[in-house]
Amino acid sequence: MSIPEKSFLFRHKLISALRDLDVKGIRRLSVVLPKILLPDPKAIGKHILKTIHGVKMIIDPSVDQGVELALFETGTYEKGTIQLLGNYLKPGYAFLDIGANIGLMSVIASKIVGDKGIVYAVEANPGTVPILSANIQLNDCSNIQLMPFALSDVKGFAFLFENWEVNRGGASLISQSNVEKGIKVRMERIDDVFDENERIDLVKIDVEGFEPQVIHGGMNWFKKKLPVFIIEVSEKREKEVGPSPREIMELVQTIGTYTFYKQKGTKERKGKLVEIKTEKELPKHDNIICIPKNKLSS
Repeated sequence: MSIPEKSFLFRHKLISALRDLDVKGIRRLSVVLPKILLPDPKAIGKHILKTIHGVKMIIDPSVDQGVELALFETGTYEKGTIQLLGNYLKPGYAFLDIGANIGLMSVIASKIVGDKGIVYAVEANPGTVPILSANIQLNDCSNIQLMPFALSDVKGFAFLFENWEVNRGGASLISQSNVEKGIKVRMERIDDVFDENERIDLVKIDVEGFEPQVIHGGMNWFKKKLPVFIIEVSEKREKEVGPSPREIMELVQTIGTYTFYKQKGTKERKGKLVEIKTEKELPKHDNIICIPKNKLSS
């Protein structure tokens, strides 16, 4: 059976534009609008959605309450992060997407870097990989190399724990419960996967608390290449398990001379970069953008 294709571009552009406005009442309206202007996500189910970024995604907002529901309601997801892809990627560049999920960031990056560039899409969840692969094919992204395994500081196998109470992308190699049943997945080290002479310009890491292990596993390559990093940090996870935002910042400082930023308005909205100068200025749950000294003027 073919997957139906849906497009709500005018409505999505309106909703998304309102969410970008830093006006409390208008933003509250933008949260309500999808329920008024769009069909019931539970009724519409799995479909191909044309996003406001010009790429198509296979989504099922009746199942996933994270990326896929956000795409259905707004036609986008993490507009701030997507803005950063445009800022720090150019034709011919290389992008490493660690925690690619269903592929939105990888596919958008693919269009930016073009035929002479490359995107490495890393996704460990065996249930998500087929959707990621389908979205890569749907958008004719021949410059994306899919890597269906986890990244860590050791090579071997581990258990991936799904977290559907959050969303599809909440799966983590760190268990938050003693009763969870994990899925066995392969683990690799970045320093083993990539030759040190391979190009890398931008790295996005969103692996639900496993960021330190990923970084340690690629330390040699990162020290030589000094890429820009977009790393999700969360104080909320620290109260369970996982690193604090401060620990992530200190770890990146061991790679090289980096300046740290967050986006005004969070990763969900477009916004200028605001430098993080003290620990108190670190976000509680958002991206931190780590820019090496040699790229500060870019």
